[in-house]
Formats: sequence, structure tokens, C-alpha cells
Amino acid sequence: MKYALTVALACSALFFACSDSEKLSGTATDTENMMTASVTGTVKRSDGTLATAAAVRMSKVYSTKDVAVVPEYIEVRTDTAGVFAFDSAVADTFQLAVIDEDAEEISYLPRVQHDSKDLDTINLEKAAFFESVMYYAEPDSPAVAVGSHFTVYMPGMPFSQSVFAGDSFRMMIPAGTWWFGFCPGDPQIVAKLQDKGIADSLIYRLWDMDSIEVKAGDTLDAGPFIWSTTADVDSLMNEPAEEPEDLRRISGSVECSSAKSCAGIEVMAVTDIYGFEFEGDSSDFVAQTVTDSTGRWWLPVPDTVAYDSFRVEYRLGDSVKTSKMGLSRYVKASEVEKLKDTLDIGKASLLPQSGLISTIALVIDQRDSTQSSNCMVNSVVVGAKGTAHFVRAVTCNSLKIKEIPAGKQELLLYSGDTKVISTLQEAETPLDEYVVSTFVNLPTGDDLEWQGMTYTPPTLPKSAK
Repeated sequence: MKYALTVALACSALFFACSDSEKLSGTATDTENMMTASVTGTVKRSDGTLATAAAVRMSKVYSTKDVAVVPEYIEVRTDTAGVFAFDSAVADTFQLAVIDEDAEEISYLPRVQHDSKDLDTINLEKAAFFESVMYYAEPDSPAVAVGSHFTVYMPGMPFSQSVFAGDSFRMMIPAGTWWFGFCPGDPQIVAKLQDKGIADSLIYRLWDMDSIEVKAGDTLDAGPFIWSTTADVDSLMNEPAEEPEDLRRISGSVECSSAKSCAGIEVMAVTDIYGFEFEGDSSDFVAQTVTDSTGRWWLPVPDTVAYDSFRVEYRLGDSVKTSKMGLSRYVKASEVEKLKDTLDIGKASLLPQSGLISTIALVIDQRDSTQSSNCMVNSVVVGAKGTAHFVRAVTCNSLKIKEIPAGKQELLLYSGDTKVISTLQEAETPLDEYVVSTFVNLPTGDDLEWQGMTYTPPTLPKSAK
């Protein structure tokens, strides 16, 4: 479902600026106005355990007229006893947010004072999530090159996140109904846009959840959103007559133990699930995108799906050194045939990669005079269905596939002669007549040595003989 970005209320540059990464980490500009009293407290998770290394953010309280403000905040972390401490308060009354990324729990205190009993023990609850992707629609003659760095924020609240255009984001938020803002992430870019006479109402964009309420533990998956300084940007969000093709996307995520292990995992949509189309001695894993810091990724819907389904493969590392791999479920072609928005194909896990070492024994059908017993003229292709890992070899030699996702895989074996395969396909020969399928369980982090594979050349249609 798509939602419209509404125009933000005009806001004073004196009070509003989209924070850069340094400011978002907690550097305050009005330290001279801080109260001298220290602020301390203890944070506990919903299961009663102490919350360690949780982020605690303090900022001033903003009035309703400051609805488009991205608050600057000071951030500290809880210690091993779940205790946090600020040297001083930013005002007599301030707001406090606690974000525990490891437990995915959160707390928000909109108005609190340094001696409030609410700080003695702050009890976290399961966070809600705002998940989406943001695009940048650059005008034909841009006044300023905005770049790809943007900020997504909750106006007047100490919740914000840096994002890149075209990339996904997943933001922990309190349960409830809120506003969300979108603006360039570099204050210098904001200043340049203002110098060019672009109105604040076109720089800072707000989206109202309206009647939608997200509950603790749930995910609000909205958008995608398009940021632009053009006045007709809303037409891009309100069912355009011709929907931009890049809004038809597939998305998924990878399980990971920390933000560090989530980011940069390579992603490839494998549409040639039988490996018929590769050339040379082996097929290649070609990364089409990478995951963000939450393990999330987005890709355009494949242009064509040759068979009834396709799959997505993941690789942690690169072609030089790969440490872990994984696979998504099979996505049916019918699922994306009439897709108008984004299809979430689910979460996948990564395991240390496996490999296959084998030899292929040539078995000739004596009744077929077209078959040759010379193993050198009988090439074969072996690979795991739905992956980017196929090799071409002759039946005389041993073969090795170095990297295959571990676990239960369907190994395929068929003729390595592309002319033979094309002839069989043109004759609409059923796949099971020339593709041998065998299920194996590939060991995690080790090679499977399997010598039990035999190959019999297929019988070509009479018209091709």
C-alpha cells in the first residue's frame, strides 16, 4: 500500500535542521542552558533483567507548534548494572527515550524532571517498527545536488535514523500513532536549498499515520516514499496513472546476531534456477544489492522468470573469501506477475558454506546408436537447483564446486552441450527426461565427497538426429 507524503509545516531554520551523523550521536548546541542537576536511573527489560548497553537519549520538550523539529539530543549508554547517568539536564522538564537494540525493546517518557520517580526504574516494552524505503526524485534541472543521504525522523521526538535513497530502513518506535518526517541528511544541503529560494515546506516532508495504530511488537510497513522539492511530488504517491517500474520490488531480510553482521551481505536473485544459461566452465554469483544495517534488502522484480519460480541467494563475503551463505524460499512467478508494490519474501539464515567433490560415471544406452562411449565428448553440468553454483565438466574428470549453500539441496545433472539442451527445449521435451535430480544434505562448513553419480546422454528427438 502506498501513502502520500503531506507537506510539512513551515519551520524556522533557527529551531530546525536535519541533523548530521555527529549531531545524531548526541552533541547538543545549547549546553549553556543546561540544568546543573545530574540525571540518573536504571533500565530493565520486559523480562525483568537489567538492560545493558541500551541507548538513553535526552532532549528538550517541544511544543505543538514545533511539529517539524528534529530534536538534538544527548545520548548515553547503560552500564552492566542497567544504570545510566547524565551530568546535567537540558531543561527543567525534558523528554527521554530508551532504545535497547539487542532486546528490540523501547521506552519513551515525553515529559520528565531530573528528580522524577519515573527514572528510578524504567521498564522497557517490545518496540514497534517503522519499515519502508525512500526514493529521491530529482528534478530535471536541480537547483542543488541533494545527494543520497536523508534523515527519517519523528517530529519533536528523539527518534531519527540516517538512510540512503533507494535503501530500506527499519526504525524502532514506540507503539501508537505518529508523524514521520523526511528531509536531506546534510544541514549544508538544507542551507543551500534555502539559499536557492526553495520553501521549507518543500524541503521538510511529513507523513501522518492518521488512523493507523502500530502496536508493540508489530511492524508498520508503509510506502515506498518519494522525496522531492517539486510541488507535484504528491502525484507520485497518489496512484499515478503510470506507476514507476521501480516501485514493483521484492524484499527480504537476513537473520543476524548484531548490526555489524547484518550490513553488507550480498544478494542475488537467481532466476535461472536450472543453470541452463551460463557459459564457460562455471556460473557466477553476481551481487545485485547488499543488505543494510538491519539485514534488510530490496530489489526490482526480475524482468523475466523463465520457469515457475525463482530464488534469492545470500553471500557474506565476496568472490575472494566467503564465510557464510544462505537461500530464500522459492518465490512463485505468479506472486510477482501482477505485483504493484513490494513483496516481502521473508527472512533467511546464513551458514558456513559447503562444497561438492564428485566424479561422473558415463553409462551408455547400447540401444541408442547416437550415443558415444568416448567420455571426452560427453560434457555434463552439475549444480544445486535455485543457486548460482553450476560447473561444466567432462565425464572423464572429477569435478568440484567450491561454494554451495549448506543444507538440503537438489543436485541437478544434465548434458553440458548447449546445442543438445536447446534442441531438447525446442522440442518441448519434459525436463525430467534430460535432467537428473537428486537430493543431498551438504555438510555445514565442509565438502561432500560423493562418487555415486552416473550420466547417460539423452536421446535426441528424431527430427534432430
